[in-house]
Amino acid sequence: MKITKIEAVYPTYQETLRAWRPNLWQIILKIHTDKKDIFGYGTGGGGQASIEIINGHFRDFILNKEINNISDIGLLFDKLFFESIPYGRGGIALMALSAIDLAIWDAFSKYNNVPIKNLLSESNFHNKNINTYATGNNVKQYYSLGLKNFKLSVRSEGNFEKESKEIINLIGSIKKNYNVEKIMLDCYMSWSREYTKFMSKNLSDLEIEWIEDISTPDEMLVNESLLSELGEIKLAGGEHDFNFNNFKIMHQKNIYDIWQPDITWCGGISSILKIIEINSNKFKIILHRGGEPWGLPIIEAGIVNNMAELHDPKSIHLDFEQWHNETIETIENGILKTKEYLGFGVNPKKGLFNE
Repeated sequence: MKITKIEAVYPTYQETLRAWRPNLWQIILKIHTDKKDIFGYGTGGGGQASIEIINGHFRDFILNKEINNISDIGLLFDKLFFESIPYGRGGIALMALSAIDLAIWDAFSKYNNVPIKNLLSESNFHNKNINTYATGNNVKQYYSLGLKNFKLSVRSEGNFEKESKEIINLIGSIKKNYNVEKIMLDCYMSWSREYTKFMSKNLSDLEIEWIEDISTPDEMLVNESLLSELGEIKLAGGEHDFNFNNFKIMHQKNIYDIWQPDITWCGGISSILKIIEINSNKFKIILHRGGEPWGLPIIEAGIVNNMAELHDPKSIHLDFEQWHNETIETIENGILKTKEYLGFGVNPKKGLFNE
């Protein structure tokens, strides 16, 4: 397979985007191959800045590149990671690299008529029934879709006593009104280490599955592990650690019980494979936004844990504003059933490129 052309766009999103997202959200990348009807599509964060990196630097290493096997895809990832070290090693550079890597995997799967799950695992067994959880606080809506597991946003404003009572009341109300199986908490880097210890004691009777992103990635990596001080509470994190090398530190220092790399931010499948190798089956790996098409083949292949995050789902079809999603058969009782598909099973909606 030869890569003959690259196109990247930053679409206009109608859905409300907050904080850093309006100008730095997901780009869409299209690569052309020497088979005129075979294209590869990928996505990654970073907005127009990400496109500048692709067009201003990465493109030179990709055009006319021959990809004969998945090892070639990994070698290209290594090359781009190395070449971007002066300005990269994380952040938008890795977001841009994610879009490239995913587009190449998508094209390679279609080009060779082999599903990505088969490229990742030679086993005849693949997960077709995938466990799910919904992220967001609209539990009533998610429950109406048949979902049973929920991750709640509990970002702190610093009033620890008040917030602990609010969380206890919120979880109590959810358990009273809905037949839930698992509840998780997402702190969005707003809890201190002392607050986490305090909350672990206050919330110990609520059977919380995990607490996520208690503090910034750097603070977690430079300090000692908290895991032995939190009782039965598990810590999850890693979605903001785009550099796979940081996961080596996580492993050495037992930072998290559960690793959560984001495939569209950390460098795509090639980076995820490095993270899996670093993990060595010591900790759970539950992909951030794993229920999106770019995470599903990895879960199907059985090389990460069978749990797919659905971010604020509106319907059981998991519609996307910019994509036609052909990966999902249905969601029943919180179980996502996949179709058979090549690549990532998605195509951008018409009008984004000059079709």
